[in-house]
Amino acid sequence: MSRQQYSITLRGQIINYISHSTNRNRNVRLTIQPTGHLSVSKPRGLSQRMVKRFICQKADWILEKIDNLKNQPLDILQQGSQQDYLNNKKKAQELIHDRLNYFNKIYNFSYQRISVRNQRSRWGSCSRQGNLNFNYHLIYLPSRLSDYIIVHELCHLKEMNHSIRFWQLVAQTIPNYKDLRKQLRNKLY
Repeated sequence: MSRQQYSITLRGQIINYISHSTNRNRNVRLTIQPTGHLSVSKPRGLSQRMVKRFICQKADWILEKIDNLKNQPLDILQQGSQQDYLNNKKKAQELIHDRLNYFNKIYNFSYQRISVRNQRSRWGSCSRQGNLNFNYHLIYLPSRLSDYIIVHELCHLKEMNHSIRFWQLVAQTIPNYKDLRKQLRNKLY
């Protein structure tokens, strides 16, 4: 996956961004990193001209998120650092284990290993071997969002897809999952 740097002018501000292509994406995905940098993930074959057009359409959102980050206390901007990860990994493990135990009393799924990682683009994942992986940044989210992520990955143990059956499983404990998904997409991590 090659990453290339570009810049674009939005409302008179020059915004530098990193763009990369992936086979996993069907759409363009914009992420504002905790450091305030814009990252663009795009489907292979999509031209930079189309990416720039998409960025221009989202200019207000991008500038608002970057401006909000500038007004945050410094410790929030450092949430992605290795030191922050090391300082908070145990706290994240405790939260995740506690909530997994709570929700799995309802689902009763079996899983193998639970890992807590310092990831930039994923909240969690579930492997075919039954391993659950979570981003330590869950500790910075409101509990309704971290619970949704934990249940989402837990339900992948039964359904390794996003079919209707999968969402029905999620809805058993998180009936407002659609609203929570939208809220999560607006987060900065």
